Amino acid sequence: MDPQYLGDVLEDIRRVGRATGTEERAQEITERMQARIDSVTERAAKTSTRPRVLHLEWVDPLMCGGHWVPEMVELAGGVNCIGDKESGSSRMEWSDVIASQPDVIVFMPCGFDVKRGLQDVPVVSALEGWDGLPAVQNNRVYVIDASAFTSRSGPRLVAGLEIMAEMIHPETFSGLIPEGGALRLHGQLVST
Repeated sequence: MDPQYLGDVLEDIRRVGRATGTEERAQEITERMQARIDSVTERAAKTSTRPRVLHLEWVDPLMCGGHWVPEMVELAGGVNCIGDKESGSSRMEWSDVIASQPDVIVFMPCGFDVKRGLQDVPVVSALEGWDGLPAVQNNRVYVIDASAFTSRSGPRLVAGLEIMAEMIHPETFSGLIPEGGALRLHGQLVST
């Protein structure tokens, strides 16, 4: 199993179900997951804006998220500042971040929780031009529990999609961030 997209994750669950004689249960799980994905996608499609989203999977060196993360941003109604759903995680230069002018920044250090993710913020916020980024000026900087919601293939990726939808379009989505799932920086605390 080596999923690249959310649909691949669903297929992997069905594949495991077939291999273990639990095909019916796997089908029930994937149908519920697909319904939640469809709900986010349909609601996000009705929004009038497409915020530019920077997803930081690593800060030294700077890397954007790969695998299903760029797809999640698109499904949640955002536009990837750097990276796309066809490529994996990739290195980027700080000058590229500045040029992309992200409306939303999501720290999602691969395999780490919010507490550990917070340690990465000072590394990036000390860089020249940080304070001038639209996401920073508009209090749209977040840290997500990547270990639980974006780094590992499985059912919780759907919750990660819902969390991203609320971060990208809070005017349309609310109440989707579970306790401890994410933190909004430079402003109101979303959830701790």
